[in-house]
Amino acid sequence: MRRVLAVWFLGTLALAQSTLDWQGAWKLALERNPGYQNALLSREAAAGELRALEADPSTLVLPLTQARQALALAEVQVQASRLTLLQSLLTAYTSLLEAQENEKVLEANRALAERNLAVARARRQAGNATDLDVAKAEANLRSAELALQNAQGQRLALVKALEAVLGLPLSQEPRLALLPEPKPLGPSLDALKEGLENRLPSLLQARQAVELAELQVSLADNDYTPRLTLEKARAGLETARKNLQNTLAQALANLESTYAQAQAAWGQVLTAREALANQEKTLGVARRSYQAGTISLLQLEQEEVNRLQAQQSLLQAQNAYWRALAALGVAAGRDLAGLGVEP
Repeated sequence: MRRVLAVWFLGTLALAQSTLDWQGAWKLALERNPGYQNALLSREAAAGELRALEADPSTLVLPLTQARQALALAEVQVQASRLTLLQSLLTAYTSLLEAQENEKVLEANRALAERNLAVARARRQAGNATDLDVAKAEANLRSAELALQNAQGQRLALVKALEAVLGLPLSQEPRLALLPEPKPLGPSLDALKEGLENRLPSLLQARQAVELAELQVSLADNDYTPRLTLEKARAGLETARKNLQNTLAQALANLESTYAQAQAAWGQVLTAREALANQEKTLGVARRSYQAGTISLLQLEQEEVNRLQAQQSLLQAQNAYWRALAALGVAAGRDLAGLGVEP
């Protein structure tokens, strides 16, 4: 026990003192997340029960069918739990990542506000600015400092959210690495609809209910079973079929909605990329203008802050797209983000 605790402590300490990248976070989540671990245990239990029933020659067809269905459902639920875990981890990871990267922007804004205040005071001393100009600069600095303080204060809650998904307490906030550059959504909507009933637990469960109801009708449709039993079985089959239709309609509507959201999120990524490219060009012009003496250092620093803000906007757009892909993956029963590979 002492050795296990020591290994756990050292792992936690190492995690806290180094950069945590996506693969490291995903590996920890797969190993420690309670929800995913419970899904794995449920699959093992279902497999064990089926083996026991198959080994028993007295097992009847109905409980054997139910056991086989339970294992098939548990298999799909493991995959669904994995996709849900991926979505939860992406949300927690990107939220903290954005907050960490945004601190650079807020610090640059504060530094720029400090320089603006110094300039305003120098101009007032030279008689080229009013007290109101200085007061406005002081207010802008206070606002920049408050924004930075608020952002720093919110980070603890974001760390706790990441801990909950990882299933691992962190002794201090880890520095998160950026996610890879995202790519356009590959599969078409029609391609994602194919085989959906085999990938979503809700659809598989509804289809299994139909199959089980059909079996019950078959077992009751004979001369030695009471007529009311057969009628009840047929009514149950009709109910199961309607439930399957409703569940399928809901699943398709959710798939179509999340697909559209992912496409829209990709459009925002392209827009943010273009905005950053334009700001890079603007900054390049500003640097040449400053070297030529046609703009001030303060104007150049403003363009540098604008570039940081454009970079942050691109990061936010990319992370929003990753989250949209993860949500679509849950709706489609497939890892469309490509981040849920084995560590």
